[in-house]
Amino acid sequence: MYSLLRYFHVHVIVAVLTFSTVSVISAYEVGVDYHAFGTSFGTTAFITQYHIPTVRSTVRSQLQGIVDRGATFVSLRIWIVADPGPPNPDSWRATFPMTAREMDNLHQYAQDVASMQSTIDGHRLRLDVCLFWLGAADYTIGNPTDGLGYSRLTASEFTSRVESTVDSVLQALRNVKRPDGVLVVETFYLEGELMIGAKANQDWFIVTHYPRFLQLVANASFTPSLYFQADGIEHHVFQPNFIDYTFPVLNGRPSMYWVYRSLNFLKTRQLPLPSRIDFSCYLERRTVSYAKLINQVLNDASATLTLLGAPDLYGAVETHYLLDDTERKLYGQALATEALSNRRLERVSFWTTPNGAAPGVDVAYPFAIEDFLPQSLH
Repeated sequence: MYSLLRYFHVHVIVAVLTFSTVSVISAYEVGVDYHAFGTSFGTTAFITQYHIPTVRSTVRSQLQGIVDRGATFVSLRIWIVADPGPPNPDSWRATFPMTAREMDNLHQYAQDVASMQSTIDGHRLRLDVCLFWLGAADYTIGNPTDGLGYSRLTASEFTSRVESTVDSVLQALRNVKRPDGVLVVETFYLEGELMIGAKANQDWFIVTHYPRFLQLVANASFTPSLYFQADGIEHHVFQPNFIDYTFPVLNGRPSMYWVYRSLNFLKTRQLPLPSRIDFSCYLERRTVSYAKLINQVLNDASATLTLLGAPDLYGAVETHYLLDDTERKLYGQALATEALSNRRLERVSFWTTPNGAAPGVDVAYPFAIEDFLPQSLH
């Protein structure tokens, strides 16, 4: 995610791990990271204001357009930020823990996603949800001994609020089904951009909260997940002389530097490895094609992550939505062609706002979803 909320000023690819047993998806899927109805992240992020009739009707109209243009899922990010109190003027800042109104808004949104059906071919949407922890919920601020987050909560109070937040999201989403009887929620991510060893207290956060999360989300019949960061910049990816003295398996494969370390952390803590590794793919090319760049990143993943016991299955949870029509189609078709040529890439979802096209370049509905679909499918 190219966001003003980033911890690191680097361009990355994010790998997502899903932990429950799932069937291999035979069809390539395309979705949208959709959490705002306009380019202004501060005013159009919709979950905190979904009770406003005009907001809800706008989102419903856009969802219909999204499914009609070929998307099979939407991914919602919820930024957990604010201490309980008066509503925050920035609509992207949800409360830590979520308020009753925010829970109801989330429930209504899930119902609306469940109700969508393409007027073109009749297919329906699924919903993925991810939590991001900032502000009062920012575990990278402070430490468990002296206090965490902007409010310096004790470790016990912080944990209580995390658990309450997870419980609230599950309560809002549990048993929401499409008219065909399928649960609308597919995957629930506890955290995105996991970089064990780079972000303060992240090891504590995962060890403390992830086991409970795994059990509760699985009990709701959703897939519990995390996602990770890799490097997609061309001149970083193609470094045959790169040496990793800690993990020699990464020699010549720097794109997997943080992904491998984070997966290794899970494995050594005996936390389950995923049934599929999804990754967000912010490709930055200079001389090579997008196709060669994505192929190299996937080859790096296949050569390294599988040695930890991870499957050779992937999905791009975030990627650029470029503004230039020609360049965007080249980008999208590189992903689609890779998916068709090697079934290890199962899905792609592109980022919108903030910074969906590039740092400082926000994008909003409508989206040319067909640019990311194989040519034979549109």
